[in-house]
Amino acid sequence: MAHDTGAPLDAAPRPPTIRDVARVAGVSKSLVSLVFNGGENVSEERRLRVLHAAAGLGYRPNLVAQSLSAGRRDIVAILVSNLHNPLFAEIVGAAKARLADAGRRTMIVSAQVDDGAGGTVLDRDNIDVLRDLRPSGLITVGTIPEFAELAELTAAIPTVVASAIDATEDVVATVRTDDVAGLDLVIAHLAAQGVERIAFVGGAGGTVSASREAAFRTAVERRGFGSSAWAERADFTEAGARRAVARLLDEDRLPQAIVAVNDLTAVGVITALEAAGIAVPGGCRVVGYDDTTLSAIPRISLTTVDPDNRRIGREAAEALLGAQGLTDQPTGEVLIPPTLVVRASA
Repeated sequence: MAHDTGAPLDAAPRPPTIRDVARVAGVSKSLVSLVFNGGENVSEERRLRVLHAAAGLGYRPNLVAQSLSAGRRDIVAILVSNLHNPLFAEIVGAAKARLADAGRRTMIVSAQVDDGAGGTVLDRDNIDVLRDLRPSGLITVGTIPEFAELAELTAAIPTVVASAIDATEDVVATVRTDDVAGLDLVIAHLAAQGVERIAFVGGAGGTVSASREAAFRTAVERRGFGSSAWAERADFTEAGARRAVARLLDEDRLPQAIVAVNDLTAVGVITALEAAGIAVPGGCRVVGYDDTTLSAIPRISLTTVDPDNRRIGREAAEALLGAQGLTDQPTGEVLIPPTLVVRASA
């Protein structure tokens, strides 16, 4: 009669451990740990024996455990506002590359989660993970809802804010585009084309949106547009843009040009205008902000402000490394000069 061993026949083999590596290499467990933690007092012969044994066994060190070990905290967390805006991917990619050059590992965490009602809220589970991990540094990318709830983190570890304004008093640097310069480039371009009536679609949804609305108002005031330039409130979403355009059409207030708070909003504006039979740019010019990969698609061909996202990412990483004493990068507010990219939409 067969006896049940209690273990399934197709059970996965146990993954190799540091003890297995030590046994195969013929060294102590502490020496294996020293090798994988970058210890210097290890002979080349024994280091190679450990690495060869690890490769043969398929052993990989636990990076999280290493980051929590005394004297070795080299993981930088990048907390991204959301994973939908391609703008953030460019910033994250540039920051990650610079941190890798400095010997820093990175982990990317989303800051928002769906609230079940069509909106988003702060992902507190992910924030708890960051508290437990205790990374050596933190870069936040984009506007983080309820940023004040990160105060415990920003007080404990060096934190840099990229492409956003919100910050606690402990944040060592903010790196973002110069909204005033960017919107001034847009209005100067439209004025040179003879545009007399301009609407800004944005202003809601966070401090960056509000900052760009204020920059728009400053730019049109400088050029004497008066009441022929106004703001139509909308958030950063395509849906918000479509609602704003619907109001303009319903109230017969369609301008000659619409300046959107970002490229995603601009795409929503173009979609709503074309659905209403209004050609872009023939019936209304459209300008975005961020110069994301969407804007260069020929079908969209969006005139937009290029904030130099890769530079924002690099400068954010440099600021964090400076706060950790690894570079001479200054901290504080860093404004990156933007440029205007003119395409078919305006």
